[in-house]
Amino acid sequence: MPDPSEKDGELHFTAEVEVRPEIELPELSGLAVTVDAASVTDEDVAERLDALRERFGTLVGVDRPAKDGDFVVLDLKAEIDGDEIDSVSGVSYQIGSGTMLDGLDEALVGLSAGETTTFRSPLAGGEHEGKDSDITVTATQVKERDLPEADDDFAQLASEFDTLDELKDDLREQVKGIKTQNQVVAARDLLLEAILENLEVPVPQGVVEAEVHRHLESEGRLEDDAHRTEVTEETQKALRNQIVLDTLAEQLEVQVAQEELLEYLVQSSRQYGMDPNEFVQTIDQNGQIPAMVGEVARSKALAVALRRVEVKDSEGNVVDLSDLIGSDEADADAADADALADSAAASAVADAASEAASDAADETADKA
Repeated sequence: MPDPSEKDGELHFTAEVEVRPEIELPELSGLAVTVDAASVTDEDVAERLDALRERFGTLVGVDRPAKDGDFVVLDLKAEIDGDEIDSVSGVSYQIGSGTMLDGLDEALVGLSAGETTTFRSPLAGGEHEGKDSDITVTATQVKERDLPEADDDFAQLASEFDTLDELKDDLREQVKGIKTQNQVVAARDLLLEAILENLEVPVPQGVVEAEVHRHLESEGRLEDDAHRTEVTEETQKALRNQIVLDTLAEQLEVQVAQEELLEYLVQSSRQYGMDPNEFVQTIDQNGQIPAMVGEVARSKALAVALRRVEVKDSEGNVVDLSDLIGSDEADADAADADALADSAAASAVADAASEAASDAADETADKA
């Protein structure tokens, strides 16, 4: 270290930092993944049609014991060691939804309006969360969903189609689209698993420890060793995947187009319930744009990699996912469009600068 009183000299130091490990990915051409077939059955269409009918159905009271799928208006009271902990009244609950207490579905089946039963269950929330309590439940009403008849009249009511057959054809296309999208998701996950299968990826321990500490601190659970173990495993897995995808993106020379980044930012803003412009400004101010670009690049790297592996369905058919994962030609066109946009922007800036310089010169000449 130089003398602080002197104006010259050099400070020499050694810094030790953790870096992303160098890994060698397997040849993509040697990989293959198998996804479920996207064939659509009559049962798939019927299930979709029933779901649409339920949206237009009405609840009607019935004078019989409740069964799975029924809606029950109920009163609940929870006690621990004879002391009432909590109670609610007039709650509507569908049997089988599993959205309230463990054991509630079983307790309600066979219960008629006006009848009461008790069961034991751990509480799902509050200061006594997780503690076993005695639950008293009273069914005040039992209702079933009355569905409209599946006919041409219903098709006209629930859609833009005139006949039930036309509506069913549209529902069949919807189911096919959903199953095809599921094939893409499954193929991406399976491809990542195939890449990782025989690959040793050393994870920087310091990065893991820092992320685990940040996570536990945000939850106020720094002393929870069991939870620390769980979070550590999840963090190691996430970081390992990130390292592989970053390496894959570099090897495939993946470029993120402006339109792709914008689309990702808009989708992310919806997840946070924020205005897109406000969301973009926020992450820009926090210096998170590069991280967003990285996320898009990783996702795109898997899509590009899928174009280079064999994807088959469970029936042995080759699956064409190009409509959903794009093509190399489309990526090239997008890159060219971005280059043109950047060139146009640069040209506009140059023109503006030239015009300003010309005005300044004219102003100087006038003064002279």
